[in-house]
Amino acid sequence: MQICSAEERASMPGLLDMADVAKLRSVKGSSFDRLFIDLMIEHHKGAVAMANSELRHGSDPRLRIMAHAIRHGQQGEIALIQGINGGTAVTSAFRNLFADNVNPPGWNP
Repeated sequence: MQICSAEERASMPGLLDMADVAKLRSVKGSSFDRLFIDLMIEHHKGAVAMANSELRHGSDPRLRIMAHAIRHGQQGEIALIQGINGGTAVTSAFRNLFADNVNPPGWNP
């Protein structure tokens, strides 16, 4: 079941297209892992961008809280995917509550 239009899908940052899915299906082993990591990082960055948009433009406090939680969770998953673990992961997660580790320095939501 399609839940959004082609135009809506095209406007969602980080959403995989059919070519990405086909490429992912065509590789195996470490090539699959590397591509999966690359695609998931882009996907999570897209979620952060959408959450940032809500934080910039939204007015519903419930959605703003949810956007902040999404931003925190997705940045944490990016850190995990990139191999951060142990105490460094805890420190990174705490920093991600208040920091922006996806967007370039100087970016302001």
